[in-house]
Amino acid sequence: MQFEFDEKIDLSIQKSIRSALRLFKERRGLAQESGTAQRPPSYEEFESVVMEIMESNKQADLTKMRTPSLRDLFDRAWSQKLRNYATQKQMRDSYEALKRRY
Repeated sequence: MQFEFDEKIDLSIQKSIRSALRLFKERRGLAQESGTAQRPPSYEEFESVVMEIMESNKQADLTKMRTPSLRDLFDRAWSQKLRNYATQKQMRDSYEALKRRY
């Protein structure tokens, strides 16, 4: 069961990061259309947007689970995954790519 959660969590994290990148890309496009100067977001701003999206995805997945023990297991796996070095590196790399586009 843990393996299935890991894949599901990895996919959710990747989707959340891509969604945040799309959001900032749209913001930049709207700023360019209106002619205002747009500065790149800070890492803290980027991270908070990604975390908000991840939390909403997590809550959606938790509501699909029927038993409290599965919810608890999923919640613990999720917390471990967020502290994982690879996840943090993926977020930093995505932020650096976003900064280069500005």
